Amino acid sequence: MWLTKILTTALVAWLGLLPSSCTTAKKAGATKPVSAVEIASQCATNKNLGELSLTNHYETCVNLGAGKSCTIKPTLLGRSSIQLTMSLESKGTNGKTKDLSVVQVVTKAGKPFEVAVGNMNLTLTPLLSE
Repeated sequence: MWLTKILTTALVAWLGLLPSSCTTAKKAGATKPVSAVEIASQCATNKNLGELSLTNHYETCVNLGAGKSCTIKPTLLGRSSIQLTMSLESKGTNGKTKDLSVVQVVTKAGKPFEVAVGNMNLTLTPLLSE
């Protein structure tokens, strides 16, 4: 019982630190508090990719604009379960890679889902083509 209380307290304290992990530089004399919605909008960009037709083991590259692209490689795990390996790449004005984030997620084909990759929240519905 006491172990559960200690773990719960530690988890609550740790979660309290998360909103402060994404900050912006303050202007001199600015004392207005920043809301959680403003922090979320500064940290992440939402992008809806809609329905994506994917082929097992073949990569699909989606241009997200502003020098960003997302490469998705599906792997069929069962009749309708697929593992998506998603890599978000940002390029600078010189064409060199600035940021690279990779995420793996298991989902169902034909079911929409949302995933955070790097500083973007991507929403998509994977469809398997034969």
